[in-house]
Amino acid sequence: MEKFSTWRDKGTGISPFMPQQFPIYQKNRGNLLNRVVLILVRIPILIVKLPLFIIASVLYSITGLQFLLNFIFIFLFGFNPVEFSVDGVKKSQVQQLQPFTPRKNDIIVTNYTSPLDGYFMSLLAHSSNIVILVPDPSGILYKYNPWSLVNHAFGQVRGEAVQDLSKLHNKIVFLLLEGTTSNNTAILPFIKLDPKYDFKEFRCKSLVMRLYPQYFTLPVANISSSYYLFELLTDFTRKNVRCKIYDFGASEQLHLARIRKSFELGSLSSVELSIDAKQRFISYYFQSHDVRK
Repeated sequence: MEKFSTWRDKGTGISPFMPQQFPIYQKNRGNLLNRVVLILVRIPILIVKLPLFIIASVLYSITGLQFLLNFIFIFLFGFNPVEFSVDGVKKSQVQQLQPFTPRKNDIIVTNYTSPLDGYFMSLLAHSSNIVILVPDPSGILYKYNPWSLVNHAFGQVRGEAVQDLSKLHNKIVFLLLEGTTSNNTAILPFIKLDPKYDFKEFRCKSLVMRLYPQYFTLPVANISSSYYLFELLTDFTRKNVRCKIYDFGASEQLHLARIRKSFELGSLSSVELSIDAKQRFISYYFQSHDVRK
């Protein structure tokens, strides 16, 4: 869209905040009648899957059993099992991959693309007992779990402020340094954290996550959470999440330059457009061009 060209990164030409339309609304889907027919075809699928989703979600929130989360993502949402790889290790070397999966006392810097990211992290860690940290623009970290991260992605709901990282020892910690979602094409500038945060006694890793198809990313909350769930339950496309881990070992500080390089190696270009630019983009997207949720 020419009118959004101002919001492309000058160095790469990438527009990291532009949402993609779901197939129902894409131009090649044709007229209103075609859309209505497609929605009517999907309704019976929703009627069957929605009660199963509610039951499995409630049971998972109570028990934390991973097979319930796998059931939701693979059977109900139509995801393939999470593809996992490690820098420097062949995918076929399964036994050598396992020591690099997320473990207690890991702090894992990862990109942030969708409301589902926390659950992808949980699937990768084989645990519901994970902590997700997202900084605000001033560099203060806030704590989330996979469910509250959903709310953060849709409405920028703020979690509980974290004052001391030592309280998170023996936890699997994921750190979303961009502070906000993008559309899976780039890595945004990292927010500078408050210097009070001490990363010693943590092992530093990065995790490059790629979500396909890209219309399930949520760079801008231009749809409701209920419609997003409708698409997850009824979209016919097979979905994939590809995860690649880079291990930087133990350190008192995050290896920020090496971490950014790992995202670039994972095919995410570095852009200059930051969380502040995104706020200006949101205003332009919704108000100036009469775009509605």
